[in-house]
Amino acid sequence: MDEQPRLSRRQLLILSGQLGLAAAALAACGAPQAPAGGTGSGASQGGAAEPAQASGEIEFLAWGDAADIAAWEALNAAFAARNPNVKVNVTTVADPNVNFYPKLQTAIAGGTPPALSSFQGWEWQIYADRDLLAPIDDRIAGAGLTPVYDDSVAAIEGTTKRNGARYLVPLQLATMLMYYSKAAFDEAGIPYPTDDWTFEEFLEIAKQLTRLDGDQKRYGYQANGQWFRDIHWIRSTGKQEFDSLIDPKVAQFNQPEIVEMVQMVAQDFMFSLNISPLQADVATGANTIETGGAAMKYEGPWWLGRMNSPQLRAEGKQIEFDVVLMPAGAASDRPHRGWSEGVALLKGEKVDAAWAFASFMAGEEGQRIYSDTTGRMPNTMALIESYWVPKAQEQFQFSNAAAFIEAFRRGHVDVIGRVPRSKMWSEVVKPVAWDPLLNGSAKAADVLPQVDAALQKLLDEANA
Repeated sequence: MDEQPRLSRRQLLILSGQLGLAAAALAACGAPQAPAGGTGSGASQGGAAEPAQASGEIEFLAWGDAADIAAWEALNAAFAARNPNVKVNVTTVADPNVNFYPKLQTAIAGGTPPALSSFQGWEWQIYADRDLLAPIDDRIAGAGLTPVYDDSVAAIEGTTKRNGARYLVPLQLATMLMYYSKAAFDEAGIPYPTDDWTFEEFLEIAKQLTRLDGDQKRYGYQANGQWFRDIHWIRSTGKQEFDSLIDPKVAQFNQPEIVEMVQMVAQDFMFSLNISPLQADVATGANTIETGGAAMKYEGPWWLGRMNSPQLRAEGKQIEFDVVLMPAGAASDRPHRGWSEGVALLKGEKVDAAWAFASFMAGEEGQRIYSDTTGRMPNTMALIESYWVPKAQEQFQFSNAAAFIEAFRRGHVDVIGRVPRSKMWSEVVKPVAWDPLLNGSAKAADVLPQVDAALQKLLDEANA
């Protein structure tokens, strides 16, 4: 799924107050809560109910971009053939980047929550904090999903567990790295980048690839224009925006290294360096990597099909490309973004049936269906290496799939806490910093102190 949800102040008020009331109302109306061990109605206290024992009809609120919709249909059909006693009604949301979480919050506040919901790795925690999600610890082993929860990988541990309990059922492992157009490098006579390149080398290469004369403009790098999609650049300095990425208490954007980097990636790339197109141009579809108007772009595995696919090759519209790790900076651990995405069970009387479908999707058969349909990385490193890598290389025609694995192993989660990242972005970081930076009306040194002050107020209120 994409990673651009927006959570307004009104929506957070719902989460802060109404959702707690809704949970109490559900209990009062006779919808039993799952016990602390994570078993729902029908499960024995000593362990999880087997999926085959589950029955009933459940509502699944599912992320709804084109690739996911096709995956839900395929997964539901395969599940129904093996589990005739469970019916899954899938509801997707138009424009999920804007509408998904508001729809979920409205359903919960209205006393009609889905039994199962999609979640990004940094957005479900506030629902667990409000006691709205069913923990799944005692179900994992019985469903054969122990390998999914690899505690040695920080990006998995941080995005599936809250206060010692598991909640998220991962359907994919996600990371981001650098895509590059081979034709752009060939035309410029520049060697392709390698996994050991540096930030300084990236800047020089981007300048050499930029060609702004004539009718066929090409920029060296297509900037993403969002804080959460600039996180690698920020963390590559060896600094981070908060004192802790899990339950932060102090906002610290206004550090010299971060100020310098944000100034470059959110403004100078577009204006003084001229290596990136303006965001207004990108929004119209101009000067993008998939149209040949940019040579490099920072993206995840969901982008593979935008570059090269059997359909694009049949239409002669493919971009010959490959990927590399993001450039190395001052940070010795060379962090990349990394997280899990998937589904979580909402507490209520249908936890067992919801678990039956969730565990099927997270199992190997379901993962093969999901990965084949979406192109995304499955939920274990073993399945990525043995199944996804050869399939993805064949389908999307690129070579360096190992870079995705290495990027994920180095993964840092964005930020997780009582103030969701979506609220930080929509209420503070975007309007206070990124909007004026991207339109050239302010400098990072002016706006990042304001970001810290506003975020600190949110953190103090939430942590009080």
